[in-house]
Amino acid sequence: MGLSIDLQPDDLCGCTSGLRYGECHKPIFDAPDGQMLAVAHRQYAAMWATNADRYKAQGLYAAQAQELATKGGIGRVLDIGCGRGHGLEALRMALPHGALLIGIDENSDCISAALTLLDAASPPHNRDRMKDELLKNGLYRSTYRPGELELQDGVTLIHSDLLVKDQPLQTLLDSVGQLDAITLWFAGVHKARSATELAKHFEVEGDADHRELVEDFTLQIGHERLRSGGWLQLVIRAGFQDAGMAQSEMGRIYGDWLQGQPFVLKTVTARPYDEPQQGQGISVKSLAAEVNQLPNFAISLLIQKV
Repeated sequence: MGLSIDLQPDDLCGCTSGLRYGECHKPIFDAPDGQMLAVAHRQYAAMWATNADRYKAQGLYAAQAQELATKGGIGRVLDIGCGRGHGLEALRMALPHGALLIGIDENSDCISAALTLLDAASPPHNRDRMKDELLKNGLYRSTYRPGELELQDGVTLIHSDLLVKDQPLQTLLDSVGQLDAITLWFAGVHKARSATELAKHFEVEGDADHRELVEDFTLQIGHERLRSGGWLQLVIRAGFQDAGMAQSEMGRIYGDWLQGQPFVLKTVTARPYDEPQQGQGISVKSLAAEVNQLPNFAISLLIQKV
């Protein structure tokens, strides 16, 4: 996984988390055979709670949801990487009553937490759908257990990995029809993703590679599922000198990304915020110390399908 394991539990972990090795990568490296992904999922879901609660307290989720809601005509939304449900909670409050919200996440522990937060019902076959197989080459392969998915009133939560083909999810989305919006807010990844067959196949070497891959897949879903005039909202965390620079640079990067696509970047909004203290939650860190000293911005990009 690209880290030295010649560390003691109280040593600083060799990644950029700021956590002790004993509470960061050690539990993953020490997981019993076949259990590494399960341990990593539980760890991520627990740690992400700190981030999500902090972002909610700073009003990020509410502001992002309201920004989308003001576009009007938003009644069917797919939230990719819904995490512990904080984004769906904000969307449910901002959008008109009766809006249909579908949240997917590859972490079953996050789905369980989201069900509790949202006080939502979910049939068992929408949850815990993925099984992880340890291959002879030491990598994990994830597949789905058989079974149809059910659409719920209000909020539907589904255990699904965007990067693993999911025919039952496609069938369910077919029944919904064209979407008005797709959201991808604060994309993250657990600490054992590099131990998966998917990471090897797509040559994912770090969090940035994974985020870009997820964004590419999300854009493809936008091609297939968004109505004309519908919206794709990406929210990315990054460090910049000021909001103007954040908006200019991210607008340039994502404008280039959309070249030749039937999408137009309409607005870029940079909201200052504070990350959890180092050693708490899941920190957004760089190997470059000077980058870590920059102010943090949650950069919302609203992209319209033409």
